[in-house]
Amino acid sequence: MAASRVFFIKSIFKISFTLVVLCAPSFSSIISVCKNCHGKNFEKRALGRSEIVRNMSKQEIINALERFKKSKSNSIMRGFASRLSDKQIEQIGKVIGK
Repeated sequence: MAASRVFFIKSIFKISFTLVVLCAPSFSSIISVCKNCHGKNFEKRALGRSEIVRNMSKQEIINALERFKKSKSNSIMRGFASRLSDKQIEQIGKVIGK
């Protein structure tokens, strides 16, 4: 993927997520941010390289989000997960996981 396209995607994501966080997010608004990359039914590989989330268990989702939250990388998912509370991570796993 071209560097400018990756930058654009990261910029859109950061703006979307910042707006969600600043507006006292509802759970559905957090999930809608996830759907931007992972697909309406979590059927897509985000940026062509992630796991397909709808195939993951509750615990796999929770573990993945916790890893991203603790990560030192400059990834899109780290930016997302670092703003989630433990309760929100648990909720996401419960709602999306199989």
